[in-house]
Amino acid sequence: MLRTITAAAALFALAVPALAGDKTDPRCSQYGEGFTYSPDTGMCIKVSGELRADYGIRSQTGFGKQTGFGSGVKGQVDARGDSEFGAFRAVIEPTARKY
Repeated sequence: MLRTITAAAALFALAVPALAGDKTDPRCSQYGEGFTYSPDTGMCIKVSGELRADYGIRSQTGFGKQTGFGSGVKGQVDARGDSEFGAFRAVIEPTARKY
């Protein structure tokens, strides 16, 4: 569970600078909404994700009832730009689950 919370905090830390950027930057408008320009990398970056928490009760034959908590964190970092070889795109999707 601690790893899930740590992953969520890391994803949030990545998302905050991207959310603070100018969404109407003409350098990134060709990639769609949510992309911000990063002058350090020269690329347009979009950070997104979700945090999920579940509680469930399950009955199994012969084992009785089981209850439990589950959690998950899913993030996505999408970077796009131009390189000397043409268009460049990198997508990273880290996922952590605990059930």
